[in-house]
Amino acid sequence: MENNQNPIKNNNGSNVIGGLILIGIGVTLVMRKMDFPFPNWLFTWPMILILVGFYSGVKHNFKNNTWIILSGIGVFFLLDKFIPGLTLAPFFWPIIIIAAGILFILRPSGMRENNWGFKKGNMSQGNWQAYGSSTSSDNNDFLNIQSVFSGVQRSVLSKNFQGGRVSCVFGGAEIDLTQADINGRVDLRLEAVFGGIKLIVPAHWQVINEIDGIFHGVDDKRRAPAGAYNDVSKTIVLKGSAVFGGIEIRSY
Repeated sequence: MENNQNPIKNNNGSNVIGGLILIGIGVTLVMRKMDFPFPNWLFTWPMILILVGFYSGVKHNFKNNTWIILSGIGVFFLLDKFIPGLTLAPFFWPIIIIAAGILFILRPSGMRENNWGFKKGNMSQGNWQAYGSSTSSDNNDFLNIQSVFSGVQRSVLSKNFQGGRVSCVFGGAEIDLTQADINGRVDLRLEAVFGGIKLIVPAHWQVINEIDGIFHGVDDKRRAPAGAYNDVSKTIVLKGSAVFGGIEIRSY
């Protein structure tokens, strides 16, 4: 029962934080109109990224990578405005590439249960791809894909698919579930940051979209008569976030 209540509490908390952020922005703009001496960097686009990142972190209990990436980018470009004479913008892409390389080297070879919140069982051992592309099949019940500056194509073959996580940072992923099967409701967490994810699902599955984000799109391009996706015994719920990215849903 505790697991059923947590999403409600988290959603209420994020709504409060989001409301407080909007109220704070409104009050700050009013005070600025009244010539209150705010620093100029407070009204720049990097601050927007930091606020959006903080809100995303609160909404997902700071368990997603999106808030770190957004806040990090915001802080990076804010330093130029906060510290006179400092010019970091030309070094943005080199630093991003170096950071991706460090993460690729330091990432553990296996997947830890407490990192993802999955039960023990038939679990993908962390499909990680950087700088390139890969195509393969996956028989595991849980999916774990991380793509950085790369493209990943994965065909899921499990007949007891139980969800997982797909994370794309400056990369893309295509997940084919047409040969998989699910029983009841399954959660699949998607995170796309400056990247895209294509999800191919069987035509009779019901897909529920709970993706949030900024400058993003979730496009359901399945073509079928009305009511074709109403098999509630085969329901996949898309959770997570997208920032400057897109998620596409298709059926063959």
